[in-house]
Amino acid sequence: MKKSRIKYSLISCLPGIALANVAITQAEATIASAPTIEQIAEDPSLFDESWDANKVVEIMEEKYDGDSSSSIITMTLKNSRGQERTRTMRSYRKDVGADLKDERMSTVFLKPDDIQDTTFLNYEYDNEAKEEESWLYLPSLKKSKRLSASDKSDAFMGSDFSYNDLKTNHREYWNYQFIKKSEIIDGEDCWVIEGTPREDKLAKVRDETGYKKTRIWVQKSNFTKVRGQFWLLKGNRVKLYKATNYEKIDGVWTPLLQQMVTTKNNRVEHATTLHYSDVQYNVEISDSFLTPYGIESRL
Repeated sequence: MKKSRIKYSLISCLPGIALANVAITQAEATIASAPTIEQIAEDPSLFDESWDANKVVEIMEEKYDGDSSSSIITMTLKNSRGQERTRTMRSYRKDVGADLKDERMSTVFLKPDDIQDTTFLNYEYDNEAKEEESWLYLPSLKKSKRLSASDKSDAFMGSDFSYNDLKTNHREYWNYQFIKKSEIIDGEDCWVIEGTPREDKLAKVRDETGYKKTRIWVQKSNFTKVRGQFWLLKGNRVKLYKATNYEKIDGVWTPLLQQMVTTKNNRVEHATTLHYSDVQYNVEISDSFLTPYGIESRL
């Protein structure tokens, strides 16, 4: 009698199990048919208008940018009196790890002579639980200094870009929402998106970025960031970002001109312009070069 009840119970459950299997199959089919980030970035018509601002930022940050890259950067610094200084750098980036989701990036100063070979190195990990690592190599000391989290909000070599600005943003630290679904910038339709730190990441965001709020303009035709506004925690300052002269190089939309301007009470204090040239993607870069020892010994 006991066995028959168990058998009856199992038989009575079969329709439910079958329905559940159908539901799982349908869900798997939906996932399989969903467009990838790369597909959406290449064909923006695949973007679902019901998706929120966090999805836009995810596509913007995760779209294809090659497995590695290198470029020459000419940095122009301009103070409030209009005086200019110029510096030249070479930048390297390489995706690493079993699934190429971690990233190593290095920026080496070539000119002027007094800062030649000064190098910034950054390790960024896809695993949120793993802390980023950054070093600054100073030739005068012939050694690399490891940067703390709070150092990353400091100005990069006297520019208006912070160390944190030079690397990929941690979108998981932020809540994004649409301010406007449409605004025309240089003839192109853009989303206007505001970011505020998540409550559980508030201290980390403030320590690493020095920002209390951000606003970005993302071009709908290719998911590129064309404008930015960053409210600093200190000094009642606001930084204004602009990216122009986009070209598609080796399949990657690349801004050949970026500018960051620091303002206080709507008055310009300082400005930095980055001009990019000799941009290459999927180039051979030695793993040993992108290490603290490598930047010291120039492997």
